[in-house]
Amino acid sequence: MEKDDRQKDKPQRSGLEWMGAGIEFCGVIAIFCYIGHRLDGFFNTGGPFLLVTGFFISFIGMMYLFYKESK
Repeated sequence: MEKDDRQKDKPQRSGLEWMGAGIEFCGVIAIFCYIGHRLDGFFNTGGPFLLVTGFFISFIGMMYLFYKESK
């Protein structure tokens, strides 16, 4: 009986909400990669170092937000 009570208290996310979260995830990563790409061109780094840095910063940040939201 306890399991049913816990399921009633916890709101279920619909498919559209998860799709919106996925689009947000991709959008944030794309923005950070674009900024990193532009900074690579501005500073003439000779490689995609800032692009890759922007990717990892945004990926880790979004994974943290998803983890926090799913709890």
